[in-house]
Amino acid sequence: MPDSSPVELIHLSDEEQSVSVRVIDGLSLSGSDDYDALQAEILVDTGFVSGRVELYLNAYDLDGWAEVLDSADAGRKATWLESGRSPRIMIDPTEKTESGCTEVSVYDVTGSQVFVTVPVVTPPDWTASHRRLLAAVRDRFPLVR
Repeated sequence: MPDSSPVELIHLSDEEQSVSVRVIDGLSLSGSDDYDALQAEILVDTGFVSGRVELYLNAYDLDGWAEVLDSADAGRKATWLESGRSPRIMIDPTEKTESGCTEVSVYDVTGSQVFVTVPVVTPPDWTASHRRLLAAVRDRFPLVR
């Protein structure tokens, strides 16, 4: 029986707050062994605000996440999912942020129009661990291009 538990693609958290993207399931519309899209959710949890928004990802979205990780490695701000068809995630890994730590913003462009920024104390190797999460998602849910 296939594993039906969600798989984390993003998990940025510290002792107080977190932003996560969990892949819930793969969707196969073409009848092939590969998936056409992934059903996922963005979860925000802080002492001040908590929320969840659903989204769908494709192979190009996962490629885009890899590019965001490259930008973060270089210390640059980056935005993921800019197409306007789903919520958007912005990451500012610089130490020059107002909070002094990585700031993760989620903008529910297609639904509530809510925009929230969550400062998260991230470990120095957070991009490497997220590359492993990305590889695990790709292994479990092979996507059609």
